[in-house]
Amino acid sequence: MGKFIVFEGIDGAGKSTQVKLLGKWLSERGYEVVLTKEPTDTAFGKLIRRLVLTGGREGIIDGARISPEAEALLFAADRAEHVHKLIKPSLEAGKVVISDRYFYSSLAYQWARGLDLEWLIDLNRFALKPDLVILLDLPVEEGMKRINRRSLKTEFDKIIELQKKVRENYLKLAKRFPEIKTVNGLADVEAIHRDVVALVERELGIK
Repeated sequence: MGKFIVFEGIDGAGKSTQVKLLGKWLSERGYEVVLTKEPTDTAFGKLIRRLVLTGGREGIIDGARISPEAEALLFAADRAEHVHKLIKPSLEAGKVVISDRYFYSSLAYQWARGLDLEWLIDLNRFALKPDLVILLDLPVEEGMKRINRRSLKTEFDKIIELQKKVRENYLKLAKRFPEIKTVNGLADVEAIHRDVVALVERELGIK
Protein backbone atom coordinates (compact mmCIF):
# COMPACT_ATOMS: atom_id res chain seq x y z
CA MET A 1 0.00 0.00 0.00
CA GLY A 2 1.27 3.45 -0.87
CA LYS A 3 1.17 6.67 1.13
CA PHE A 4 -1.36 9.47 0.88
CA ILE A 5 -0.21 13.03 1.68
CA VAL A 6 -2.42 16.13 1.54
CA PHE A 7 -1.53 19.82 1.61
CA GLU A 8 -4.07 22.25 3.04
CA GLY A 9 -4.23 25.95 3.87
CA ILE A 10 -5.89 29.22 2.98
CA ASP A 11 -5.53 30.62 -0.54
CA GLY A 12 -2.03 31.93 -1.08
CA ALA A 13 -0.42 29.59 1.47
CA GLY A 14 1.95 28.06 -1.09
CA LYS A 15 0.41 24.61 -1.34
CA SER A 16 1.01 24.07 -5.06
CA THR A 17 4.69 24.98 -4.76
CA GLN A 18 5.24 22.61 -1.84
CA VAL A 19 3.35 19.79 -3.57
CA LYS A 20 5.77 20.00 -6.50
CA LEU A 21 8.86 20.23 -4.29
CA LEU A 22 7.85 17.23 -2.19
CA GLY A 23 6.96 15.26 -5.31
CA LYS A 24 10.43 15.94 -6.73
CA TRP A 25 12.12 15.02 -3.44
CA LEU A 26 10.27 11.71 -3.28
CA SER A 27 10.87 10.90 -6.95
CA GLU A 28 14.59 11.43 -6.46
CA ARG A 29 14.46 8.76 -3.74
CA GLY A 30 12.87 6.20 -6.00
CA TYR A 31 9.22 6.59 -5.07
CA GLU A 32 6.54 6.57 -7.75
CA VAL A 33 4.62 9.78 -7.13
CA VAL A 34 1.16 10.91 -8.25
CA LEU A 35 0.45 14.64 -7.95
CA THR A 36 -3.21 15.62 -7.90
CA LYS A 37 -5.56 18.36 -6.73
CA GLU A 38 -9.10 19.32 -5.83
CA PRO A 39 -11.22 20.38 -7.58
CA THR A 40 -10.08 17.70 -10.03
CA ASP A 41 -10.02 17.64 -13.81
CA THR A 42 -13.10 15.44 -13.96
CA ALA A 43 -16.42 16.76 -15.28
CA PHE A 44 -17.46 17.58 -11.72
CA GLY A 45 -14.20 19.39 -11.00
CA LYS A 46 -14.39 21.41 -14.21
CA LEU A 47 -17.94 22.45 -13.36
CA ILE A 48 -16.88 23.55 -9.89
CA ARG A 49 -13.89 25.44 -11.23
CA ARG A 50 -16.04 27.25 -13.78
CA LEU A 51 -18.63 28.20 -11.18
CA VAL A 52 -16.04 29.40 -8.67
CA LEU A 53 -13.77 31.21 -11.11
CA THR A 54 -16.29 32.81 -13.41
CA GLY A 55 -18.09 35.18 -11.05
CA GLY A 56 -20.92 37.37 -12.24
CA ARG A 57 -24.04 35.47 -13.19
CA GLU A 58 -22.45 32.08 -12.57
CA GLY A 59 -20.61 32.99 -9.39
CA ILE A 60 -21.62 30.93 -6.36
CA ILE A 61 -19.78 32.60 -3.52
CA ASP A 62 -22.82 34.53 -2.30
CA GLY A 63 -25.05 31.48 -2.61
CA ALA A 64 -27.48 33.50 -4.73
CA ARG A 65 -27.76 30.96 -7.52
CA ILE A 66 -26.70 27.74 -5.82
CA SER A 67 -27.22 26.86 -2.17
CA PRO A 68 -24.24 26.12 0.09
CA GLU A 69 -25.61 22.58 0.47
CA ALA A 70 -25.67 22.09 -3.30
CA GLU A 71 -22.13 23.42 -3.52
CA ALA A 72 -20.99 20.99 -0.82
CA LEU A 73 -22.62 18.11 -2.69
CA LEU A 74 -20.83 19.10 -5.90
CA PHE A 75 -17.47 19.08 -4.13
CA ALA A 76 -18.29 15.72 -2.54
CA ALA A 77 -19.27 14.23 -5.92
CA ASP A 78 -15.98 15.42 -7.41
CA ARG A 79 -14.13 13.93 -4.44
CA ALA A 80 -15.87 10.58 -4.81
CA GLU A 81 -14.62 10.36 -8.40
CA HIS A 82 -11.17 11.43 -7.22
CA VAL A 83 -11.00 8.74 -4.54
CA HIS A 84 -12.35 5.86 -6.58
CA LYS A 85 -10.69 6.57 -9.92
CA LEU A 86 -7.28 7.96 -8.90
CA ILE A 87 -6.38 7.97 -5.21
CA LYS A 88 -7.40 4.43 -4.22
CA PRO A 89 -5.98 2.67 -7.32
CA SER A 90 -2.71 4.59 -7.01
CA LEU A 91 -2.32 3.68 -3.34
CA GLU A 92 -3.11 0.04 -4.07
CA ALA A 93 -0.33 0.13 -6.67
CA GLY A 94 2.12 1.26 -3.98
CA LYS A 95 2.46 4.86 -5.17
CA VAL A 96 2.74 8.02 -3.09
CA VAL A 97 -0.24 10.28 -3.76
CA ILE A 98 0.16 14.00 -2.97
CA SER A 99 -2.99 16.11 -3.22
CA ASP A 100 -3.29 19.88 -3.29
CA ARG A 101 -6.45 20.11 -1.12
CA TYR A 102 -8.83 17.35 -0.02
CA PHE A 103 -11.97 17.10 2.09
CA TYR A 104 -10.47 19.27 4.85
CA SER A 105 -10.87 22.18 2.42
CA SER A 106 -14.58 21.46 2.21
CA LEU A 107 -14.79 21.35 5.98
CA ALA A 108 -12.89 24.62 6.45
CA TYR A 109 -14.53 26.61 3.64
CA GLN A 110 -18.09 25.34 3.76
CA TRP A 111 -18.15 25.42 7.54
CA ALA A 112 -17.08 29.06 7.23
CA ARG A 113 -20.03 29.62 4.91
CA GLY A 114 -22.47 28.45 7.56
CA LEU A 115 -22.91 24.72 6.99
CA ASP A 116 -22.90 22.30 9.89
CA LEU A 117 -19.49 20.71 10.47
CA GLU A 118 -20.86 17.30 11.46
CA TRP A 119 -23.04 17.20 8.34
CA LEU A 120 -19.99 17.98 6.20
CA ILE A 121 -17.97 15.25 7.91
CA ASP A 122 -20.77 12.73 7.34
CA LEU A 123 -21.08 13.81 3.71
CA ASN A 124 -17.40 13.01 3.19
CA ARG A 125 -17.40 9.78 5.22
CA PHE A 126 -16.45 7.82 2.07
CA ALA A 127 -13.16 9.70 1.67
CA LEU A 128 -9.99 7.74 2.39
CA LYS A 129 -8.08 9.04 5.39
CA PRO A 130 -4.67 10.48 4.42
CA ASP A 131 -1.52 9.27 6.14
CA LEU A 132 -0.42 12.87 6.63
CA VAL A 133 -2.06 16.27 6.17
CA ILE A 134 0.29 19.26 6.07
CA LEU A 135 -1.42 22.52 6.98
CA LEU A 136 0.52 25.53 5.71
CA ASP A 137 -0.60 28.23 8.11
CA LEU A 138 -0.08 31.95 7.61
CA PRO A 139 -1.93 35.20 8.38
CA VAL A 140 -4.73 36.02 5.97
CA GLU A 141 -3.19 39.42 5.17
CA GLU A 142 -0.07 37.71 3.81
CA GLY A 143 -2.17 35.28 1.80
CA MET A 144 -4.08 38.19 0.31
CA LYS A 145 -0.83 39.92 -0.71
CA ARG A 146 0.28 36.82 -2.57
CA ILE A 147 -3.12 36.36 -4.21
CA ASN A 148 -3.19 39.97 -5.40
CA ARG A 149 -0.08 39.23 -7.44
CA ARG A 150 -1.97 36.60 -9.41
CA SER A 151 -3.70 37.46 -12.67
CA LEU A 152 -6.60 35.10 -11.93
CA LYS A 153 -8.47 35.22 -8.64
CA THR A 154 -11.28 32.97 -7.46
CA GLU A 155 -14.29 34.51 -5.80
CA PHE A 156 -13.17 32.88 -2.58
CA ASP A 157 -9.96 34.88 -2.76
CA LYS A 158 -11.81 38.19 -2.89
CA ILE A 159 -13.44 37.96 0.51
CA ILE A 160 -10.96 38.48 3.31
CA GLU A 161 -13.47 37.88 6.12
CA LEU A 162 -14.23 34.46 4.71
CA GLN A 163 -10.51 33.70 4.59
CA LYS A 164 -10.16 34.65 8.25
CA LYS A 165 -12.93 32.23 9.19
CA VAL A 166 -11.33 29.56 7.02
CA ARG A 167 -7.97 29.96 8.75
CA GLU A 168 -9.64 29.73 12.15
CA ASN A 169 -11.46 26.61 11.02
CA TYR A 170 -8.28 24.96 9.78
CA LEU A 171 -6.65 25.51 13.18
CA LYS A 172 -9.71 24.03 14.89
CA LEU A 173 -9.63 21.04 12.54
CA ALA A 174 -5.94 20.51 13.34
CA LYS A 175 -6.94 19.94 16.97
CA ARG A 176 -9.63 17.45 15.98
CA PHE A 177 -7.81 15.40 13.33
CA PRO A 178 -4.44 14.01 14.51
CA GLU A 179 -3.23 13.48 10.94
CA ILE A 180 -3.07 17.26 10.46
CA LYS A 181 0.36 18.73 11.20
CA THR A 182 0.89 22.50 11.02
CA VAL A 183 3.84 24.16 9.27
CA ASN A 184 4.71 27.86 9.39
CA GLY A 185 3.68 29.19 5.98
CA LEU A 186 5.41 32.53 6.56
CA ALA A 187 8.88 31.02 6.17
CA ASP A 188 10.66 31.10 2.82
CA VAL A 189 9.98 28.37 0.27
CA GLU A 190 13.09 26.31 1.03
CA ALA A 191 12.61 26.51 4.80
CA ILE A 192 9.02 25.31 4.43
CA HIS A 193 10.20 22.47 2.20
CA ARG A 194 12.72 21.39 4.84
CA ASP A 195 9.98 21.39 7.47
CA VAL A 196 7.74 19.36 5.17
CA VAL A 197 10.48 16.81 4.49
CA ALA A 198 11.16 16.49 8.21
CA LEU A 199 7.48 15.82 8.82
CA VAL A 200 7.30 13.22 6.06
CA GLU A 201 10.38 11.47 7.39
CA ARG A 202 9.13 11.48 10.97
CA GLU A 203 5.45 10.69 10.41
CA LEU A 204 5.69 8.25 7.51
CA GLY A 205 9.16 6.77 7.93
CA ILE A 206 10.13 7.85 4.44
CA LYS A 207 13.86 8.53 3.94
